[in-house]
Amino acid sequence: MINLYSIFDQFYPDTFLFIPLSVLCFFISVIWFFFMINNSWLRYRSQVFWFGFISFSMGLIFQTTSRGSASWGGLLITVFVFILSINILGLLPYNFTNTSHVSVTFSLGFPLWLSVNIFGFYSSFNSRLSHLVPQGTPMLLIPLMVWIETLSLFAQPLALGLRLAANLTAGHLLIFLLATTVWSFVSVYYIFIPLLFIFFLLFILEIAVACIQAYVFTALIHFYLQENL
Repeated sequence: MINLYSIFDQFYPDTFLFIPLSVLCFFISVIWFFFMINNSWLRYRSQVFWFGFISFSMGLIFQTTSRGSASWGGLLITVFVFILSINILGLLPYNFTNTSHVSVTFSLGFPLWLSVNIFGFYSSFNSRLSHLVPQGTPMLLIPLMVWIETLSLFAQPLALGLRLAANLTAGHLLIFLLATTVWSFVSVYYIFIPLLFIFFLLFILEIAVACIQAYVFTALIHFYLQENL
């Protein structure tokens, strides 16, 4: 029976220049966060690219925003940067991707979903109740539609958490399986080189998935907010 700890055998020895990789990844994470918050580094191209990417993503999210949701902009930007940072840093070796755990994603999604719905019912109770019955619904189907729309409403936080965790977990599993295959063919160069090239392409794709999932999570929160205004 395969030992589960053997999945880290490709990282043995777990040091680089006599520095434990776990410590090295921790300092890389700290540098990443200082890189994001230090405005004096804006003169560097990488910093300009980072803030340009955030501005572009937020522009896509808020392109259909209304005046009532403008006050939520700071919170949504913070959520986007937070999830994006965890997703990117989770791709480092020996770093655990917290957003691949359902308890973490649900803990993020449920309070945000609850907040926008409390805000919606408090600000316009009658309008919010009218969303439970789509326009043009026959009288006989109204009780059924109320139950369906209510279940759909309470399924939103579950969808938020499961979508983010499932996509990241699937990507990490693919990276692990391909990395294990690449390592097993390291002595056969004509197989190793093409597999290594495919692995790098998959890793780049996983970086894109990390960015897209942070955007999708934030965009869905904004969409739920728009429904409650």
